[in-house]
Amino acid sequence: MKLFEKLSISPFNSDEIDGIKFTDVKNIVKSKEDLENILLSTKIIIENKEQMLELFQMLLDYGFKESAINYFEDISSKMNDYELIDGFNTLLKWNYKFY
Repeated sequence: MKLFEKLSISPFNSDEIDGIKFTDVKNIVKSKEDLENILLSTKIIIENKEQMLELFQMLLDYGFKESAINYFEDISSKMNDYELIDGFNTLLKWNYKFY
């Protein structure tokens, strides 16, 4: 199973989707293992692009850089959102300065 098969971006009512809201994920994740366990066990419900960028930042912070890039490429091929693309590129540039 791919690490990101269970992520969900939905314009629908998030209460209708079986998963965990990203706002809850932020409160639960304290380590790389916490994040990995959530990614492998349930869907993460992303409600807006700010949360998507926060998730990408979290992935980069916990060492899931290649996975974040792969997932972003998959999303960007489905969404033509330049603000999201610029935000992700900024995150990558900032993170590469510190590694």
